[in-house]
Amino acid sequence: MKVEFCQLPARSEKGFSLFELVIAIAIAGFVLTSIFKIADGSVRANSKMIDIQNEEIERDAFFSFLRNHFDSLPGDAIFNLRNTSNSEPYTSELTFQNTPVSFNWGGIPIAAQATRLITIPTMTDGLDIVLEYYDVQILDSDEGPAERGIDPIATVTLLSDVRLFEWTVLDVRNYDNTERDEWPYEWDAPNQRPSYVELTVIFENGDRRVKRLFWIPKKSNPRTSMSALQNSARSARSNSGGAGGQPGSVPSRGGTGQGGNRPPGTGSRPGGGTQKPSTGGGPASGAAPKISR
Repeated sequence: MKVEFCQLPARSEKGFSLFELVIAIAIAGFVLTSIFKIADGSVRANSKMIDIQNEEIERDAFFSFLRNHFDSLPGDAIFNLRNTSNSEPYTSELTFQNTPVSFNWGGIPIAAQATRLITIPTMTDGLDIVLEYYDVQILDSDEGPAERGIDPIATVTLLSDVRLFEWTVLDVRNYDNTERDEWPYEWDAPNQRPSYVELTVIFENGDRRVKRLFWIPKKSNPRTSMSALQNSARSARSNSGGAGGQPGSVPSRGGTGQGGNRPPGTGSRPGGGTQKPSTGGGPASGAAPKISR
């Protein structure tokens, strides 16, 4: 007996091969990596923009601080500028004396006899800009405050790690004899002040020179200014008092017509006739009569 077996056709099942899975995983990884890179770049750009804006705000605040207080210097303030190094980074000391409340910080006046704006070298070949307050005068000697053992009563760091910070001064009395690139870097004239001060700054991680020009008020004696104001006030008072006698007095007008001076009870009424005085206890002229019932 012969038995024959029929082989049934194999059922085909469709699926992904290993190669296809590897390709799909690689594509998914590439897409996810691109998304993460784009998101990270956007976050970094946003953070960088915020940092740049904060730096610009800090710089503008620094320049505004200098301009406001240079413009409001007292008339008897002493201006002194010295260079303290001959090699890069160049350092300087800008000193103001007789400025009790000129350089206030945060809107709160600081009582100080002298104020110094100095540059201090850093470990990264930069400069820190520091504002120092002193309760004693420091320009009355050739020695510096540190050499005489005088410590500041307060210090404020205005800028950190700038690459360049240079002052130059201009006196308009020598304007015709001074070229633009030959403005002096020092000023030591206690009885005079320069007309303008120029500041050149290169900030951290920058190559652009930023220049600002500040006007310095003329030096004057406050007592002389006050005496001039008092004399002007006295002159104005004497001129106003001598114009017409006592202030507020009204000159009298003569005549007996209407509106003139006349004795009481004898003036004429409009329409002619004379006014008769009332007699007896009758009602006054013009009063309504009483009616009894």
